[in-house]
Amino acid sequence: MNILLMGYYGQRNIGDDLFVKQLSNYFSRRSDVVNIFILCKEEYYPKNSEKVTFYCEEKLSKLQKLLLILKSDRIFWGGGTLNIRDRPTNLLRIQFLSRLMGKKFGFLGIGLEAVDAEVQEESYDIFQKSSLLYLRDRSSYDIASNYFENKEAISLGGDLAFIDLNIYHNYIQSKTNNKLQNISFSGKFWWGEGRGEFYANQLLPVIEKYNSVIHLLPGHVGTERNDNQFHERLKKYLPQQNYQLHSWEEPEEFIEILSTMDFHFGNRLHSIILADILGVPNIGIDRVGSKIGNYIEKTNLLVEERRVDFMEEIGLDRIERILNQYVRPAQFISHESEQAKNCLEKV
Repeated sequence: MNILLMGYYGQRNIGDDLFVKQLSNYFSRRSDVVNIFILCKEEYYPKNSEKVTFYCEEKLSKLQKLLLILKSDRIFWGGGTLNIRDRPTNLLRIQFLSRLMGKKFGFLGIGLEAVDAEVQEESYDIFQKSSLLYLRDRSSYDIASNYFENKEAISLGGDLAFIDLNIYHNYIQSKTNNKLQNISFSGKFWWGEGRGEFYANQLLPVIEKYNSVIHLLPGHVGTERNDNQFHERLKKYLPQQNYQLHSWEEPEEFIEILSTMDFHFGNRLHSIILADILGVPNIGIDRVGSKIGNYIEKTNLLVEERRVDFMEEIGLDRIERILNQYVRPAQFISHESEQAKNCLEKV
């Protein structure tokens, strides 16, 4: 069996880079998989198996893409929040060609939170015609169950980051630390000056009490959408000796930095997921019903405490309560991993 994978790959995002690593490792170990073709924006991934071939999508002609589909038995969009703001012409075309050639087309480990209401009918059509629709959260699963007729194609599993927990083993925190010496913060590149000042003001009471170092940790790096664009704004409102600006090339670097933290704040979903996997107490910044909100609700761990809205006052008391009450959700993590693998077995 030959598999073609596509997604928001090759854009230097911690979540999507983890998906590439997890999916390529998983399918490489399967004896029924011969080749894994992966489309990406930039081709910078290390090759971890002879079965895996990366393609820079922008360098492929229409004919070359067609030949890849012809060579593939299964075509999947793997992971992430599917951001559909208008008619998904490219995906619909690939799905049409796949079905025309007798190939199976589906989605692995996605969330449906960002499907624009104005294009739901057209965008839902692509899910309706999928051979496998593996959702990562209950909210997305409920949407699919209510709207789509092909119930047998719908599965609820863990996020793709949970597939192989062994890759995190050496980084999991075992110590109990009630100090807030090292705190990481992952904002988003497009946040403005006002948010920089606001979140600095949320961090200053912690700095004043614990002399904390704020580690500005981008979930998205590279040139165009680097989260450090916002972190540069945030750091202007912090004492110079109390912050450190980070970057990374490989996901392991991000994971290693995060694993040394006493607390984490993030608006990047996979910074929150990784914090839980590593046992780092955390707060997710996003609204109810967002991908972060849905994930934290799924953990059933300090749900009301760990999710805060944009520009919502956080408070030192809240941070200290989470620090003292947080316990790594080991059972949840194991369950998510098993459910993710169960869904992938259907491929």
